[in-house]
Amino acid sequence: MAFPSYKKIDDVGRIVLSKDIRHALGLNTNDMLKIEVVENKIEITKAENECLFCKTTTDLMSYKGKYICKNCLKALNK
Repeated sequence: MAFPSYKKIDDVGRIVLSKDIRHALGLNTNDMLKIEVVENKIEITKAENECLFCKTTTDLMSYKGKYICKNCLKALNK
């Protein structure tokens, strides 16, 4: 699935993702995106809730907008 396009960065650093790209990736208004530089490329993925410490995405608990998994919570309580 390729969506080649060229976009300009506006004066405050924004780019627009076209509707076909957002639809193909299941992105909706107010979704969080994870933006990383990987091997000199920008990688944009839909953000998932992950443990603040070990980055797992399972068995998460939320506290003040941050997530921690049950294993890391146990380790902190020791």
